[in-house]
Amino acid sequence: MKDYVWTLDGARLQCQSTHGKTAINWLFLPGGPGLGSEALSGLTQLLKDKIPGTIWHLDLPNDGSNILNDKPLAHWRSAILQAVSAFEKVILVSHSTPGMYVQTIPELEEYLYACVFIGSAPNASWQKTFGEYCQKNTNAEIIAAEKHYAAKPNNESLRQLLIAAAQFCFVTEKSLKEGRELFARIPVNQLADQQSSSCFDAEKYQASWIPKINTLITTGSKDFITPLELYRNDINYQQDPILIREISGAGHYPWYENPLEVIQAFQELVNRLPTSD
Repeated sequence: MKDYVWTLDGARLQCQSTHGKTAINWLFLPGGPGLGSEALSGLTQLLKDKIPGTIWHLDLPNDGSNILNDKPLAHWRSAILQAVSAFEKVILVSHSTPGMYVQTIPELEEYLYACVFIGSAPNASWQKTFGEYCQKNTNAEIIAAEKHYAAKPNNESLRQLLIAAAQFCFVTEKSLKEGRELFARIPVNQLADQQSSSCFDAEKYQASWIPKINTLITTGSKDFITPLELYRNDINYQQDPILIREISGAGHYPWYENPLEVIQAFQELVNRLPTSD
């Protein structure tokens, strides 16, 4: 049996590991929407004895196996705030689209000790460049999976679309094989994908919170979905608390291709925290 803790609005937390005696709590929020936090298991396993504190997996309502018919993903804002306010010294680590959710919650500044954005974006401009990349690099498997999901949106058709499109997330033959295997086995939930589309306007997305706390922004040098240039070319992110680190030779899940540099980026963030921790 797995021991879970839920917030009032349906965010689910599960403790993964504890390292050292510090009170820091790392909350890892997976990409998606619809993917379970198991998508980040490789990252949290990699970091469990490399960063101080307790590591938690955080699933929003209806992400993965966190199925809550009475708690829709529309409550993601309050669910995130409830999760981070339940602990002390919280470092929120968000991957991909949920990282964009997080960047529209300025209230988080009050609760967070630090934060990390992996493979995310500060605005909706990523869609244009990624769309152009997709047009040049799509294949029959992806086209068929997209059509099937559009015609019959369910958990299995979403899974097959993720597997088909894994080439956009993983950049080596080895990591692509591992990525497809990952998407084949982890819980996915089409309901969260549907609910996200209805409550989060990705076309008009613009970050309303630029952190003034210690922040790591990172992704792979070959992340063609949300390239790091989106932050590097924005003067608002050129400030001392914000650490921008590109992971060489890696994609949208950079810990698969270059785990060493991912560890180093997290440890660099840790070294910026007050020495008492």
